Amino acid sequence: MVSQFKEKVDGLYERLMPGFWLRLNPKTQWAFGIAIMVALYLSTGLIRYILPHPAEAQANTASQVPVVRVARMVAVPHEAVIVVRGRTEALHQVDVRAEVDGVVSAIHFEKGDHVKAGQVLCELKVNDRAARALQASAQMAQSQKELEVARELYKEGFRSKTQMAQAEATYEASKAGASTMNIQLANTKIRAPFAGVVDERYANLGDYMQVGNKCAMVVAPEPFLAVGTLSEELVGQVQPGNKVQVKLVTGETVPGTVRFVATHADATSRTFRLEVEIPNPNAKLKSGVSAQIVIVPNRLIPAVKISSGILVLEDTGVVGVRVVDKGKAKFLPVQVISDGPDGTWISGLPKVSDVIVVGQEFVANGERVKAVYEQKPGKAS
Repeated sequence: MVSQFKEKVDGLYERLMPGFWLRLNPKTQWAFGIAIMVALYLSTGLIRYILPHPAEAQANTASQVPVVRVARMVAVPHEAVIVVRGRTEALHQVDVRAEVDGVVSAIHFEKGDHVKAGQVLCELKVNDRAARALQASAQMAQSQKELEVARELYKEGFRSKTQMAQAEATYEASKAGASTMNIQLANTKIRAPFAGVVDERYANLGDYMQVGNKCAMVVAPEPFLAVGTLSEELVGQVQPGNKVQVKLVTGETVPGTVRFVATHADATSRTFRLEVEIPNPNAKLKSGVSAQIVIVPNRLIPAVKISSGILVLEDTGVVGVRVVDKGKAKFLPVQVISDGPDGTWISGLPKVSDVIVVGQEFVANGERVKAVYEQKPGKAS
């Protein structure tokens, strides 16, 4: 029976295999058979490596979604403090200039001196101006007497209207000439236009000054200003009269009052000039010092407190945060209300928002993300 089964298998083998294969000796057939089986085995492993199992492919896709840490934040009413970066500036600061030509004959100040309004700063040589002023005054006196005689003669009928008008014109011309010479003589003394501190000296003894050359810079210590700019979003929230705290980079903090808010925006920056008046009774404040202007408009707005490190800056220059919305990262612009060592208060977020606190730098707007909450949603951060 075994022999019959063997005969049937051999017959089936001879019918299925090609002729060239049957002409090979049995050892060669066995060798080729083993090689083919090994090749088939290796090829099945390679295919499995190239085409992973569907469950493995799904796991790999899930592992490519970035993981971000999220904090659920709830907005609460907060005092709407507006912080503006600016600098100090003197309201009255002027370069005092010469109004006539001349050689400097005297300097009556040094840098840092306090001067009163009308005090002489620089004095120019008079030269012949005094003599010409006397001559002009004499001519005016003579023409005045001639005018008086002409009026008497006109009343008696010995002068015509034309002669009377000519006498009046001569007097007015001589009067103007005398006034001009007296003004030129007075302008040889260059005076301070207001009380203040001499901050710069431009002239020296013996210098020849032409009209428009600078003698000194005078800065009025009061009123003093802190100036900055307001964005389009904030300009409507600040009004003249708002109370302000000005924190100087020198460490001083002085109270102030908003005195001016521009009604026209700068064409380049689209911001509005802000001026705050601050006291400076002892002239201690310096012009051009960096300042932080803290304005309290007396109102509450919804805000959340965050770490300043989670703020991001878009390519357009807008400051904001990234939140998770329906499984995707989303950028939301915000406004910084106040900034301190314990955190930063911002407005502009919804009542409840899932803010990305770790990983916001590595995800793009609209990118799908996996959110891991710092604590269970529903609890305020």
